[in-house]
Amino acid sequence: MKYTNDILKKWCYRVSCLSVLFILWGCASGAHVVSGVSIPDPLIDPFPMKVGVYYPPELKDFVHDVKKGRQSFVVELGENQEQVFEKSLGALFDEVITLESEDDDRKDRLDGVFYPNVTGVTLTIPAENGTDFYEVWIRYELLLQQPNGTYIYKWPVPGYGRVNRRDYGSVLERTNEAVLNATESALRSACTEIIVRFSPRRIPLTVKDWIELNTMSSTTEDVD
Repeated sequence: MKYTNDILKKWCYRVSCLSVLFILWGCASGAHVVSGVSIPDPLIDPFPMKVGVYYPPELKDFVHDVKKGRQSFVVELGENQEQVFEKSLGALFDEVITLESEDDDRKDRLDGVFYPNVTGVTLTIPAENGTDFYEVWIRYELLLQQPNGTYIYKWPVPGYGRVNRRDYGSVLERTNEAVLNATESALRSACTEIIVRFSPRRIPLTVKDWIELNTMSSTTEDVD
């Protein structure tokens, strides 16, 4: 109990610094186009636990296709999303393994399993929102279960990103680049949001109890 509380007490300051770090990283990327989102490693104290994460095919293959006026916008999130959960969960826990299937035999050796899913994407452009901004909202759900399938908690995880069209010169030439950077910013935002949900003021009681139970077990094993 005391060990878990010591970890949680460090969150307020470090999560605040983490949010600033992600914002600065996003600004620094500027107009540079990359094939996948870049997320810095969060500097927080992980819980001494081993968890798994399973990425369903519908998450890895997710594509948002929308037509706005005469323009078609395709946002391919795909496997880039895995980095959102690898970075956030990798910062929160000592060890995170990717499960190949929902029936992966390794589940029995874990403290818990996370199941992320994307529930929707919204894109707005200056022509429709009356501003200078391209905006992207990504909505996730993150389910946490015991290895035996017992429900622990499910979080809604929002991600939001926007860029100013004035930073991209000719809109006709660089619309794709603007949308790409807004999407990457939304993915970084979702990563931060997951970590913040484990802060002392926002962690659900059932999740806190789950952490305390497993950290007490690991501490007892170390003493033995």
